[in-house]
Amino acid sequence: MRYFTKFFLLIIFLCSLFFSINVTADSTIIDITIEPVEPIPLSTITFMVTIDNVSNIEDARLIFLECRDDMCFVEKWNESMNEINGVYQTSITLLHEQATQCKYSIAIKETGTWVNSEPAFFNLRIDDQENLSNNSTPGFEFVFALCTIAAAIFLLEVKKDA
Repeated sequence: MRYFTKFFLLIIFLCSLFFSINVTADSTIIDITIEPVEPIPLSTITFMVTIDNVSNIEDARLIFLECRDDMCFVEKWNESMNEINGVYQTSITLLHEQATQCKYSIAIKETGTWVNSEPAFFNLRIDDQENLSNNSTPGFEFVFALCTIAAAIFLLEVKKDA
């Protein structure tokens, strides 16, 4: 009888141990879609993240930085993502006209623990023709030419009178 009691207690202990373990699979990011595909500075970008096991997710956030070459600007987004039909999404509007690329990662809170994806980069589309027209000084050449002609006429008139 003594062995039966020990055996029974051992079985109860093992069963309670087995059933108390909550087995959950870690969620995995399947796909990240960015719209528009080739964003430009100062545009609005929408991120859509497909995750395989959304039932265990407590929160999902987009960590985002605008960068220029190898330096990122001070503003850092930590945007909450809304779940719509199993896809987490959020939109942000870029702030810096000088930005040339963006850095982002996805943070997922699952069973009380935050897990961050590896940071990723994408380039912003910089239209060279647009930048040339924005950085040039149209009209000032005409002002300088007009001043030169006026100065030449003035000097000719002064020379005539002398």
